[in-house]
Amino acid sequence: MSADGKNSKRSKKKGKADFKATLCALMGMSYSHFPLILPGVHSLVAPLIMFRLKRRGFSNCRVEVSGSGLVVYADR
Repeated sequence: MSADGKNSKRSKKKGKADFKATLCALMGMSYSHFPLILPGVHSLVAPLIMFRLKRRGFSNCRVEVSGSGLVVYADR
């Protein structure tokens, strides 16, 4: 296999969402530092993260989908 074949496989896996990372983001998320970078988290979890932030009293909440996961912004 050529080097190009290895690089293409690696780049495909890099942008993929991981179930374990998604579960950890939902269950064990720390709300102390923003922006919060969540690599490997599926984009469908963004509304749930927003809901939890709002319930904990954060305002100006926003979740952006990046190539490798989610980036969460919020203010207290």
